[in-house]
Amino acid sequence: MTTFVILGILNWRYICFLLLFWYFGHSLSYLNRYYRHYGGNPDEPIAWGVSTYCKLYNWTWFYNGYHAEHHFRPKVHWTQTQTLRDQIIEQQRAAGVRVIKVPHALGFLEPDLAASERARELQSKPVG
Repeated sequence: MTTFVILGILNWRYICFLLLFWYFGHSLSYLNRYYRHYGGNPDEPIAWGVSTYCKLYNWTWFYNGYHAEHHFRPKVHWTQTQTLRDQIIEQQRAAGVRVIKVPHALGFLEPDLAASERARELQSKPVG
């Protein structure tokens, strides 16, 4: 923090530069968090999070895509989340764990986003 203050005092343009990247960084981080939970089922612990199994995304981001698994068993080390999924896959299917095809930060590109939202709304409406 002291470094940022000193650099800001020495050159005010640094603050403008810093604020720009701080804002966009937080925006992207929020977008990523949003799609890790959008469409999750808060009533089912196994389905709290939303997972994506894109190999490149998971390899570069420490298997962050296995988010439903993380919520279900948060103490499991990230290197073991794929094994955990193999063990609980049938439970996940029965609970309706949401899985998207794209990395979380690109969740808005998910082709069936609107269709899955309509299906969830219909499931939550009482029958009568």
